[in-house]
Amino acid sequence: MARSLGLFLAACERLFLGLANSLLLAILAINLVNILSRLVFDLGIIWVFPWTRVMFVWMVFLAFFVIYRRGKDITVDFAVNFMGARLQQAVRVFVDLVVIALLALILAQIPTLLPRQVGHLDLVGIQRYWLAIPFYVSCALILLEFLLDLLRAVGLAPNEPERATP
Repeated sequence: MARSLGLFLAACERLFLGLANSLLLAILAINLVNILSRLVFDLGIIWVFPWTRVMFVWMVFLAFFVIYRRGKDITVDFAVNFMGARLQQAVRVFVDLVVIALLALILAQIPTLLPRQVGHLDLVGIQRYWLAIPFYVSCALILLEFLLDLLRAVGLAPNEPERATP
């Protein structure tokens, strides 16, 4: 089960990285077209800025999971590095449990928050709650990542060798 979960998370990492990069390219492309349209025709494309905002939010929230999974986030572990192995293990389990609880709390709020995020985004035509969907999916995947780490920390799943990140 742990291996399947690890493979699933790795596939999600690749998918989210591809989606985030695709959104960045789309943002660059539509803004370039808008700039050229202003230069050549002296006419801006009215929907570019609203869609740029939407795609930027989606890109950041999709990259949220990728950044954590690749270990590119900021960690403050210098004090833990001075602890003995058993204390480091206890801190690891404690942190995993706290993060799992926090992410579960965030995800538990979805049924309350989504209905409150109604209304169409001007010039985009989607409901406001669609902005938050990638955030919630990233939170769920990070929760699974911490759950997998907890299983590894307590010996219920084999530790995998550190993966090289490109």
